[in-house]
Amino acid sequence: MRGRRWILPILLVAGFLGLWELAAHLGWLNPSLMSSPSRIADALWKTHVRRLPERSILLTHIGVSLQRVFLAGMIGTGSGVLIGILMGTSRVVYRLFDPIVTLLMPIPGIAQAPLFIVWLGFGDPTIITVGAIASFFPIAFNTAAGVRSVDGQLVRAARLMGVSPAGCLPRVYLPSAAGHIMAGVKLGWARCWRTVIAVEFVAAASWGLGYMIWDASEYIRSGVVFGGILLLMLVYFAMERVVLEGVERLTVRRWGMIQS
Repeated sequence: MRGRRWILPILLVAGFLGLWELAAHLGWLNPSLMSSPSRIADALWKTHVRRLPERSILLTHIGVSLQRVFLAGMIGTGSGVLIGILMGTSRVVYRLFDPIVTLLMPIPGIAQAPLFIVWLGFGDPTIITVGAIASFFPIAFNTAAGVRSVDGQLVRAARLMGVSPAGCLPRVYLPSAAGHIMAGVKLGWARCWRTVIAVEFVAAASWGLGYMIWDASEYIRSGVVFGGILLLMLVYFAMERVVLEGVERLTVRRWGMIQS
């Protein structure tokens, strides 16, 4: 039963790729600007084997981007949850940070990149910093919203049962707000992923999927460009399903905070 839900999406994707390949084969598409699926697969394979057995160029690009996203996401998650909890439990902190979050959250990471390049230079410091900032805001905002939405009667009941004010945080606030926090984490990591890739266009020195796509576009290698975009979707899809949904299953779903 679980496998049946994938049949229709797979058929739709296969049909789309088949029509795309047919249009390219019939000459309806300019191969320099719109590579066919077979050419895209060939371009990715050649990128993969170019320097074997020393290293896979393609896997190195993917690994470097994942490393940057992991570091930026962990920084953004830790700081976002902490500030969000403080915003949710303290009116003073909320009034202090809410205008800052509202003003800075809409600024795209690619717009912040030139400023951080001036401060930190090219490479990982700028990419990771901008990625962490991008993930911070949705996580902090959702965490604060979740903590602020906790039923006050639950807190009073816990206090009557002898739970200290500090003990209410792990026993009442965090379990009740776990659904909001997890939603913020998912949004934050998605935003972190696309921000890291975008900043790699301008700040990466040599490695990363963003750098690979940008470098290929400079030399009009459309197969690598389309292949890189496809990999962006597939890699994050795998990361979201394996890592983020795995954490969700072990926490908020297991606790019954959200339905499966």
